[in-house]
Amino acid sequence: MLLFTIEILIMILAIVLGLRTAGALGCGIFALVAQIVMIFGFGLPPGSAPVTAVLIILSIGIAGGTLQATGGIDYLVHLASKMIERFPKSIIFIAPMIVFVFVFGIGTTNIALSLEPIIAKTALKAGIQPKKALTASVLTANIALLCSPAASATAYMISEFAGLGISMGQYLSIVLPTALLSMLVLSCFNTFVGRTKIDEQHAQTMLQKMAVDQEETTKQYDTRVKLGVFAFIVAVGFILLFGIFPEVGPKFEVDGKVVELQMTDLVQLFMYMSAMINLLLVKVQPNQILTTHITQAAMGAIFAVLGPGWLGATIFSAPSNRAMMEDGIGGLIAQAPWLIIILVGLVAMIVISQSATASIMVPIVLSLGIPPMFFIAIVQTLNVNFVIPAQPTILFAVDVDETRSTKITSFLIPGFFLITTTVVIGLTIKMILGM
Repeated sequence: MLLFTIEILIMILAIVLGLRTAGALGCGIFALVAQIVMIFGFGLPPGSAPVTAVLIILSIGIAGGTLQATGGIDYLVHLASKMIERFPKSIIFIAPMIVFVFVFGIGTTNIALSLEPIIAKTALKAGIQPKKALTASVLTANIALLCSPAASATAYMISEFAGLGISMGQYLSIVLPTALLSMLVLSCFNTFVGRTKIDEQHAQTMLQKMAVDQEETTKQYDTRVKLGVFAFIVAVGFILLFGIFPEVGPKFEVDGKVVELQMTDLVQLFMYMSAMINLLLVKVQPNQILTTHITQAAMGAIFAVLGPGWLGATIFSAPSNRAMMEDGIGGLIAQAPWLIIILVGLVAMIVISQSATASIMVPIVLSLGIPPMFFIAIVQTLNVNFVIPAQPTILFAVDVDETRSTKITSFLIPGFFLITTTVVIGLTIKMILGM
């Protein structure tokens, strides 16, 4: 038990030091060094590296980076901005909905970051506190991310659960309705709890101070850019189609047995297809793709999954550690399964990155014998990442609110309310579906 505790402490120390030193990249590198300590120092047999998840994240990063380099992301932000500005009085409901759709389709919260100034300005025009719309939108972006087949964290979990016979369709059948219903509940909460309206004269004063980007309202986008966006969305659509209806996917006969093309392979193929179409439509240099925020974030996510994921598999798959967890902690979790909710939330609070938290917690959950569908029902606890103010979407939301009503602490109460709501709704849907 002492050795196991020491191994866990080394793992936590490596991940925290890595995050503090160099973010997601440092998290992965430090965890890989801790892997050396486990193998050579503690004599643990190396676990399985999450190679499939790494390959999926790489394909998503290249596809998303290509879309960003060709101007597709800017075009999507332009479209989303127009939609938000059309319904100013309903901004607390409309902004999160639009953020959800775009994050779900693109697989990155960067689009929420770009929309925050529009959300704040539109709320002011409608005489509504920007804080209400901003907090709802930022928190919604996080829960939408774990529904998106084009997101790194989702890709990792789907690849891990695929080995247990759980399809993308089963994953989304719980996570997607949970997120949508929780988003609506959060918007209601932000509308009816606390003061929503702002003094009209004060709002006009604030609007005069805000810089308005006139170029964005008049900029024209090339048809080729629009076609590239369409290609990316179609690729995501095909991934969803084959994920939800695996029976329509390609099948092959190998040595007399019928073999299906794995969902993890389909994700990569369709992502690279969208990247190819964008490259054919719009001429960009390779370094433009590699230096985009989406590609760089994907590189960080690769290490955040590879390092902690491989290290976690090594520690928790070791025969001695597995037996200890099943006999000790496993029995406790079986009697009080809600403890895993607290554990995932605490890890997410410290690690912040959904991909890194998932790569740490999934091996633990599986080694404890917790049903994967239970974890999927509570998967939004990976988003308890608003306590430590390190997320760019949170920090930027505070900056763009000219009324200064949005503070770092403004996300705490709505955030915990949202996570609690997702857990309750997720477990209810799981029970209704009999999973």
